[in-house]
Amino acid sequence: MSGELQQLEIQSLLEDIKCSVDQFEATKSEQARVRALEKSLKLIKALEHPKDAVLKLFLSPTQAMAVKIAHDLGIFAILTGAATTTSCKQLADQSGANSLLVERIMRVLVAIDFAQEEGPGMYSPTSLSREMTDKKSGSIVDTLFVDFAPAIVKTPDFLRETNYQNPEDHSAGPIQYTYNVKMTTFEWLARDVAVHERFHNYVQGVRESRPFWVDWFPVQERILNGYTGAPSDPLIVDMACGSGRDMLALKRKFPDLTGRVILQDLPAVFNAIHSHDIGLEKIGHDIFDRQPVEGARVYFLKFILHEFSDDNCIKILQNTIQGMKKGYSKILIEEFILPDENAGLFHSMVDMILMVVGPGIVRTKSQWATILKSVGLTVNLICHPDGDGPSIIEAEL
Repeated sequence: MSGELQQLEIQSLLEDIKCSVDQFEATKSEQARVRALEKSLKLIKALEHPKDAVLKLFLSPTQAMAVKIAHDLGIFAILTGAATTTSCKQLADQSGANSLLVERIMRVLVAIDFAQEEGPGMYSPTSLSREMTDKKSGSIVDTLFVDFAPAIVKTPDFLRETNYQNPEDHSAGPIQYTYNVKMTTFEWLARDVAVHERFHNYVQGVRESRPFWVDWFPVQERILNGYTGAPSDPLIVDMACGSGRDMLALKRKFPDLTGRVILQDLPAVFNAIHSHDIGLEKIGHDIFDRQPVEGARVYFLKFILHEFSDDNCIKILQNTIQGMKKGYSKILIEEFILPDENAGLFHSMVDMILMVVGPGIVRTKSQWATILKSVGLTVNLICHPDGDGPSIIEAEL
């Protein structure tokens, strides 16, 4: 790119960033905030020499390494618990680490805003320091760095040895290749209580940063206004529901709902769910079996189909359709959805981690349309939240 074109690009990006920041400050719109972040990343790339960009990208794992070491040493807790600034010597004494090592780690933390330098060898916490004292954020670090990072490193080897085929076998993906196991990732996680617990906290930590679906999807308009059943009839079925938190949110927002709110999952999953006190019904069900609840207004699938290949998604949807009433029942699919072009970095990274871990996939809008059409479902609308969270596809027969 010539110098003149680069200057024009930089000026255009600056104007876009200012516009998005102004909109965010005026409206607190998450979309404006995300747009400003995305444009800021493009500005960095426009200002950076290509060779420097490549070098920094492949040095960047050292940032995660430094955060992980600080997390293990309890440095974030020390910083946030101190009444005043904390010296490098104090951090070393309280953590039990070598003072020179702490100094080197703190340089990285300061550079990426996980700590604030208040003078030579003196530190105070930042918002990121405080976030790292949250158990769920710590589990995000531990799960991604300890459990999944080795598989990320091995994924190029795995793909080369499998002739660069898209991973779809849950018992033969990058995780299985890395750890030399012949089981699904969830079976592998369940073998170790500590690994499984931090993965559960990791998932909860990721989800807690997003608003509940009932806070942005038009539930009254799209679901409740069209409900024609009696109190004993099914209103909504949450398939493979896990903890059931989405139906808990529905009942809290609409406490006077008419109709049964049903949680479905494998019987073993229900051992950790306590739901009877607010009127949630539990039915053991495998999503690869025929849907036993017929004529519900809604069949809800959240963060489920991304775990499966297209063929398995089709099987799950076909089983669900057998319970649906044409012209009345709807399927709601809540997932991250990639645009057909110019996908953002966050959603693209989620797709990559799903490929490694599942192996799963974040699908594009057109990929979803193809799958749904293949089983006779028509997309009524795709509803997006304010920001970069998961969207909801509403479809019916």
